[in-house]
Amino acid sequence: MTRSLGEALSLLADKGEFNLANSISRGIEKESLRVSKDNSISNSDHPLALGSALTNKYITTDFSEALLELITPKHYSIENVLKNLDEICKFVVKKTPEVIWPSSIPCKIDDEKKIRLADYGTSNSGLLKTLYRSGLSYRYGSMMQTVSGIHYNFSFDDIFFEDIRGEEDLQSFKNKSYLSLIRNFRRNAWMVLYLFGSSPVVPKTFITDRNNFLDKLNEEDLFLEYATCLRMSELGYMSKAQDNLYIAYNTIDEYLSDLKNALTKEHPRYAQVGLSEKNRRIQINTSIIQIENEYYSSIRPKRITPTGERPINVLRNKGIDYVEIRALDNNSFLPTGIDEDTSYFLEAYLISCFFDEDKKSTRNEIEELLLNWENVVKQGRDPNLKLLKNKEEISIKKAGMQVIEKIRSIFDHMPDSMNDYSKKVLKSLEIQEKKLNDSSLTPSGKIIQELRGNNKSWEELNLELAHKHSDELKKKELDLDYLIKEAKESLSKFEKLEAADEEEFDLYLEKFVNDI
Repeated sequence: MTRSLGEALSLLADKGEFNLANSISRGIEKESLRVSKDNSISNSDHPLALGSALTNKYITTDFSEALLELITPKHYSIENVLKNLDEICKFVVKKTPEVIWPSSIPCKIDDEKKIRLADYGTSNSGLLKTLYRSGLSYRYGSMMQTVSGIHYNFSFDDIFFEDIRGEEDLQSFKNKSYLSLIRNFRRNAWMVLYLFGSSPVVPKTFITDRNNFLDKLNEEDLFLEYATCLRMSELGYMSKAQDNLYIAYNTIDEYLSDLKNALTKEHPRYAQVGLSEKNRRIQINTSIIQIENEYYSSIRPKRITPTGERPINVLRNKGIDYVEIRALDNNSFLPTGIDEDTSYFLEAYLISCFFDEDKKSTRNEIEELLLNWENVVKQGRDPNLKLLKNKEEISIKKAGMQVIEKIRSIFDHMPDSMNDYSKKVLKSLEIQEKKLNDSSLTPSGKIIQELRGNNKSWEELNLELAHKHSDELKKKELDLDYLIKEAKESLSKFEKLEAADEEEFDLYLEKFVNDI
């Protein structure tokens, strides 16, 4: 059971001067689309200068060959992780001849067939990654998979848990604590969409022939007047096939059971798609999700998974080691998509969720929070929007202020050793409070103002921002030598994998599917 803030601080005080900030680590994964000279999605190979997408630990690809994924290792300060992200982003803009798209919603893509699946070569691990992406294209369409975002990985170190766990087994305590954090995070996850959502607009080509709920903004683009984060709507990273899962995160066993059900229960539409087409395998399985990462959620329990193993088994055997926040858009106005104020708010919110009440989730509560999520995605900047809290209506401003005040009260109790961290949290809280009072200050509000006020299209705004960000990054004095070295070494590792004698892929795939 997660201890209250007072209990935890009392235990930590007994250990002597303690700085909670020193116990936190974080890492960032940022997705960015490469865009060609005709202002559409790049059709070229992953740039050789960036190394191998399969083996480079800093730079890989996501769904598409054109969709870069930049990965920092974990760091013990926000400043260091953001500096590391600056370095990787600068390396990419220097080594890539194309535009790096700054927003989560993609550029104009006239033909979905132009979207190339990411290619990881002919090793079994590479073929499996490409097959998974093939499955995604058949399930959701390739257009949806071109959206990008930022994943924020967050954890406390084991020394911190040791100091507050009492007599309970360490890993059992960590599992319960992280799951309590996750449940509390989800209760107000809409805050992340409101404060940091940067996707209120999509180009008309993004919709293709899909049913939609959008209005016309200009000749090229569609939008919703008060939308915050269309990336996290059913047009983006939401799945009707997963709507009825209602995963509660109440216990590790329950979570793993729910996840296993999604991995093994056949979905009628995916069964109709089939496993193969013209004697070519097109998806891993016909279940609700093919692999663990296909489960779309605002936050997930995680542990680093060694090559060849499955996340569900690693979590079962070794437990949760960190959480991954998946609700952040790329902030279109920032060179790396994220800044200090965003990070400090997000971490302060996570800390408050950790120390908040350890309360189990019910089906009714999950339905309520999913409804709040959908309403904030589509109408979050509407000052008249009402959210549901324990079946009672509350204004979005009042609900947001309650979250801010809870965070502020927690940091008022922090010891003097936390002063530097706390000051930056309180500065960020002031910024977020202003956004709650004036939605035009949010990234989504600023985008609508930019497009309307200056008569710009989505494409024009993003190309302008992309060149501005590239110039800013190139001017920064940063060490890139380790990235050059990793790119070269990753190509050597890739060549060795390609040359290795492996079992037949069909046998490898069968073992993978059954290893749950």
